[in-house]
Amino acid sequence: TLGEVQLKTLEPLLVAGIRMQGRYSECGKGFGRIARSLGRYICGKPLLLHYDSEYREEDADFEACMPIREHKEVDGVFVRELPGVQCVSLVHKGPYQQLGRSYAKVFEFINERKLKIILPTREVYLKGPGMIFKGNPSNYLTEIQIPVEGS
Repeated sequence: TLGEVQLKTLEPLLVAGIRMQGRYSECGKGFGRIARSLGRYICGKPLLLHYDSEYREEDADFEACMPIREHKEVDGVFVRELPGVQCVSLVHKGPYQQLGRSYAKVFEFINERKLKIILPTREVYLKGPGMIFKGNPSNYLTEIQIPVEGS
């Protein structure tokens, strides 16, 4: 449900990823590269893995990923299975600039229950800017997924 924090189980997921360093806004380049080299194997929504334990403006460590249906090796693209995990999840509606508020709700839930965060955390872009049309940012849907243990 939109804007509600919940615990859920994620199934293992085969992904093609490109690890990057810099600003989160540069992740589109990674998604574009994966789409160009593995387009016909993509079978789900793009996701970003965050390897930092906190938000970083400049030198963030992240990985642009796309779920794929079979294991294909491509230069510069890392293919592997993300493990199935318990996660705290929230679907955020609105522009990416407002994600901070939703993250605050998720971290409050985690802290109240004394759960331990397992990196990398995930953001799944359920609805975002299209390749051609930007769309209305107030309609973007992003699922925050924070893997945890200790529930």
